[in-house]
Amino acid sequence: MLTASVKTTRTKILGTICVVLSFIIAAILFFGGEKAENAAESISLHVTNNEERVGYIASKGFKTVLEPSSVEDILLPEKPDEILSEYNELIKKSGFDLSPYYGKTVKKYVYPVAEKEETFVTLFVFEEKIIGADVASHIEGWQRTIDDAGELG
Repeated sequence: MLTASVKTTRTKILGTICVVLSFIIAAILFFGGEKAENAAESISLHVTNNEERVGYIASKGFKTVLEPSSVEDILLPEKPDEILSEYNELIKKSGFDLSPYYGKTVKKYVYPVAEKEETFVTLFVFEEKIIGADVASHIEGWQRTIDDAGELG
C-alpha cells in the first residue's frame, strides 16, 4: 500500500488560490471583452458610402429614396443647448451618444421615407461611423429613435 503525505503551509494555500483566481479573472476579461467590442461595433456602424447608409436604414425597416435629399456639415457645439441635449437623450435610447462629438464637425444625411410623405430618416456620421439616427414626420410633428418608429405614425 502506497501512502503519501503533503505538508502544506498557509503561504502555499494562499499562493494556489491567487493563481487560480488570476486564471479566472483573465478568462473573464478575455471572453467578456470580445462581447463588449461587438456591442460597440453594432452601435457605431461603419459606413463608407451612400449604399451602406441606405443599407443601414433598410436594416431598420425603412424604404427610402436612394440618394439623400440633403447633406450638410454640422458643427456640434462644445456645450450643447437644450434642444441638442434633448435630442441626444432621445437617440441614447438606440445606443447612440453625440456627447463625445461635441465641438466637432459631423455630416448630416437626410433621406425621405418612401411610404410616408414628409417623413425623413436622419443620420449623423463622423469619420465614416453612424453616431446618431432618428425618424421624424414634419407633417405630424413627431420625432423618434430609428428603433422606435414602429408603424410611422
